[in-house]
Amino acid sequence: MARRREKRGFGSIRRLSSGNYQARYLAQSGERVTAPMTFLSRMDAEAWLLAERRIVQDVGSWQSPKERLVEERLQEELNAPPTFEAYAERWIEARRSSRGEPLRRTTKDKYRSSLRINVYPTFGHVPLDQITRAAVRRWHDELDKGPSARSDAYATLRTILNTAVDDELIEKNPAHIRGAARQVRRKNLRPASATELTIMVDAMPEPHRLLLLLATWCALRSGELRELRRSDVVITRDETGADIAWVEVSRAVVRARTTDPNATRLIEDIVGPPKTDAGVRSVSIPEFLIPMIKDHLDRHAAPGPVGLLFHASQDQTKHLSETTMNGRPAVVNEDGSIRKAGFGWREARRRAGREDLDLHDLRHTGATWAAEEGASIAELMYRLGHSTPSMAIHYQHSRQERDREISRRLSRRNGLRAV
Repeated sequence: MARRREKRGFGSIRRLSSGNYQARYLAQSGERVTAPMTFLSRMDAEAWLLAERRIVQDVGSWQSPKERLVEERLQEELNAPPTFEAYAERWIEARRSSRGEPLRRTTKDKYRSSLRINVYPTFGHVPLDQITRAAVRRWHDELDKGPSARSDAYATLRTILNTAVDDELIEKNPAHIRGAARQVRRKNLRPASATELTIMVDAMPEPHRLLLLLATWCALRSGELRELRRSDVVITRDETGADIAWVEVSRAVVRARTTDPNATRLIEDIVGPPKTDAGVRSVSIPEFLIPMIKDHLDRHAAPGPVGLLFHASQDQTKHLSETTMNGRPAVVNEDGSIRKAGFGWREARRRAGREDLDLHDLRHTGATWAAEEGASIAELMYRLGHSTPSMAIHYQHSRQERDREISRRLSRRNGLRAV
């Protein structure tokens, strides 16, 4: 049996048959409020009533203890560190480039792809403050990816958690594995020889042969090449009447996930400026390439000043896709006969015996040849469109003149026949 209540100035306390104490009071609204728990001692019950009396007197909009408990729990959830995936998605949107600009869609896609494949399955649902060093080390040890993908995934994880430390969401970064973010570079990459380049150019479809030549001799990127228009190629004559030419690089095409929810394709081509100011440049074309460029403009480029040099076969207004450009290598039987024909860049490099090369490596080949002809570091950086703090704008004119001399020397070492 519960014992009788004891009269008090504010509220009442009664001892229950269990020996615990129950505290209650009458709110200003007329509601009878009972403590959400019982107390082991009368002193604890009195302390609760004293705290409630202060709340009733000091707070204009009174809430019951249950309502306050729900609100406190909601506030705790709001104040709790977010899950890694929720924070990472906000981090990607808030991230800025070295120039203080929002990340490009392609860069966001790269981050999200790496996170979605490599990080979210393990840490996506985990609150930031519950990610431990041991968990990160175990994840890294078990990540069954190539060296480059592995280092990229770890570097992204570590960078995001560094920002979480700066935001005071966690005290220390649990991603602390020495050397795990180090980029893995291919060592001892052998540049293509002039003979190998000739074989690869001959193996390409005629409309795409010039693409390999410009990739090598002018050190252009894939996205820069596929966005080249007729108006970007300038052919004129110098003071002696000899043909000279250069290509104006000011744009590139990249592929990114579409932001249109009604789009039928998930991926779309996006044309934009180079990543850095140094990417905007005028690259001199070796003289021996000029007849090939003229022939390509006559026979293969889309019409009009903005016609694409390299376009889709079915629609000249569309960019040449990377899939078509790369193609596939031939399937070869054990006796060396061709079971299934190949095409494009992958077949071209197979025929030259250089399946170790990526298309981007032709830039490396061109840069190596230019260096062998005496190009300085600054001249190479200009030709390649790389940016360094030491590159000053007032040297641009002299670099362009020097770049023409480099292209002349490259032309003299040409071992290619006309294609």
